[in-house]
Amino acid sequence: MAVDALAALATGWVYDRVGPRVLIVLPVLSAAVPALAFTDSLAPVVLGSLVWGAATGVQESTVRAVVADLVAPGRRATAYGVFAAVVGVAAFAGGALTGALYDVSIPVLITVVAAIQAAAVLLLAVTGISLRHT
Repeated sequence: MAVDALAALATGWVYDRVGPRVLIVLPVLSAAVPALAFTDSLAPVVLGSLVWGAATGVQESTVRAVVADLVAPGRRATAYGVFAAVVGVAAFAGGALTGALYDVSIPVLITVVAAIQAAAVLLLAVTGISLRHT
């Protein structure tokens, strides 16, 4: 929770200065978690837990700031509701996928998570480009 809070503060501060580009850190952090946490050594597992906390802090704060900036004030409650629903469904699906892949192969799990996060980076880049042109 301490790492969550520090990451939220740090990325919020950066967001206020550079905007949504700060969100590029989220898929990078998310891709690192399984590579660190699913090892047999204590230090990487602890580091993976800390990275997970940082990713959670970014998601729980700075991503919501983006929603606020993208949606008109009269529609924000609906936008936050839709956002929470999508995050909940995605968390469920991601957890199910992680559990299934964990039973198959941890290296496959790490590879799939990294590929999904690479797709997220591409999506952020495309979205960033389209937002700049509007």
